[in-house]
Amino acid sequence: MKATRKIILGVICATAGALWLMAWFLATPTFLDAENSPHGVYRLEFYKASSFQRLLNPDFKMPFVLRLYRAEPKKLLGESSVVDLWLDGEVTWLLDPPMKMQKVRVGSSVVFRDIPPECTDVSQIPSCPRGP
Repeated sequence: MKATRKIILGVICATAGALWLMAWFLATPTFLDAENSPHGVYRLEFYKASSFQRLLNPDFKMPFVLRLYRAEPKKLLGESSVVDLWLDGEVTWLLDPPMKMQKVRVGSSVVFRDIPPECTDVSQIPSCPRGP
């Protein structure tokens, strides 16, 4: 009788593990691509929406989730909800002069606000313009 209980318990554990893995797969966005800011301080990552997110947004042709990170040290600065980037995925970095608006815009759907500029007085980035 003990051997039968062990087999049943093993089957239950394996089934529970498989169900957990399937739920994780259905709920997790998949990394697709990334784009660095002009001076490499920030990184914008594009994730294909998970299967579950696609079910919740059936009208979206290209459902994505976007995440904005500071490159070094790696720190998440913002994450979008699920957005449709169909014909609307142009990235605009509005961080440094002359556009110094402290925003990163992706199409008309996503705006990350209050992002510090890449070029500051103390930055050691060679590609940043220097003052007089």
